[in-house]
Amino acid sequence: MLRKVVERAKQIRRSEGFKHSVAMPSRMSLHATQRLNKGVFAIEIQENSGFFSVMQMVLFILMYCDEKQLTPRISARRGIYGDPEGKMDWFSAFFETVQKPSGTTSTQNVRTSTVRDLVQLGFRQRYEQRLQLKSASELFFAHYRPAAHIFDEVSSICERLEIGPSTLGAHFRGTDKSREAVPVSRSNFCRLVESMLAENPHLTSIFVSSDEQAFIDFFVAWPFSKPIKVAPAKLLANGSTPVHFSGYPGLEIGREALISSLLLSNCGFLVKTPSYLSAWSKIFNPSLRVRLASPPRPDAFWFPDSRLWLEQDEQSRALFEG
Repeated sequence: MLRKVVERAKQIRRSEGFKHSVAMPSRMSLHATQRLNKGVFAIEIQENSGFFSVMQMVLFILMYCDEKQLTPRISARRGIYGDPEGKMDWFSAFFETVQKPSGTTSTQNVRTSTVRDLVQLGFRQRYEQRLQLKSASELFFAHYRPAAHIFDEVSSICERLEIGPSTLGAHFRGTDKSREAVPVSRSNFCRLVESMLAENPHLTSIFVSSDEQAFIDFFVAWPFSKPIKVAPAKLLANGSTPVHFSGYPGLEIGREALISSLLLSNCGFLVKTPSYLSAWSKIFNPSLRVRLASPPRPDAFWFPDSRLWLEQDEQSRALFEG
């Protein structure tokens, strides 16, 4: 009985509603500060979470700025991917600003607010249900694009591994993701890939990406009828510990995560388990066809995977009814 009570208490503390309530004072202070900037919304992200979890925060900030007609100024320091002193803006190391700020906003004294969790902004409750895949992509690329050195590296790898419209991308997220998504066995995932290859004869090769070496070994040994290329990522999970908590150099973790997502976005079809990393491949390439192997759990039913699953479910029901 006591164990159930303790577990329930932990669930409450981890819930979005509880975090949202606790963060209310800091959230009110942040927005009061930003209103003084008169047309600029300046946020420095210092969150200790996965790379694309931070990208979710960026997307919510852009939605808010678009709604309020504000100029976003987003930076990211410290945390997992930055240096301890906070000198390096690692977000700017990976992404370029598409539109330079106007002269009036670039010279004024701008107050920058620091956030360490999405709840400090209060945007998930506000925007989560309104997010759509195509509009999210358009919004992001209206403000940012991958830096030139990232784009060049992705293009070079695509050429070397022959990744393109005839490639089926496969992404399997392991480690701690079972808490946020319905698990899929390795063999069932491979069978789903086989099924997608059979249904799409124009796909002539497979590109596989994962955070688990054990899965990659299992996948490569599966008797697929098409040749397999493996993502060139060197930083993989340490046992059950996710990559971003495994003690690797932060900037290198972020670089590999971004490149992996962009490589998958260059495929002609993507089969995936729930993961922010591969879900963002759809943001980077809205025309990418995606098959999600299982849904996110109800208490972690977050965009983009939530939208991918809903659209996939709608298509399946339409085919069944038709």
